[in-house]
Amino acid sequence: MIDELISYVSQFFTLKKGDVLFTGTPAGVGKVRENDVLTGEIKDQKIFSIKIK
Repeated sequence: MIDELISYVSQFFTLKKGDVLFTGTPAGVGKVRENDVLTGEIKDQKIFSIKIK
C-alpha cells in the first residue's frame, strides 16, 4: 500500500528524501483550525512543529 501511495502522489509532486506524507487523522481528532499547532514526533523526539495560519 505504501508503494502505491508514493507512486500516486509522485504524479503530482516531486518527493525527496525526508518528505512526509500525511494520510489522515486518528479517531477522535477534530479538524485543523487557524492557530492550531501541529507537531510530529518519532520515539518521543519532536521532529517538527507547525502553526496553522
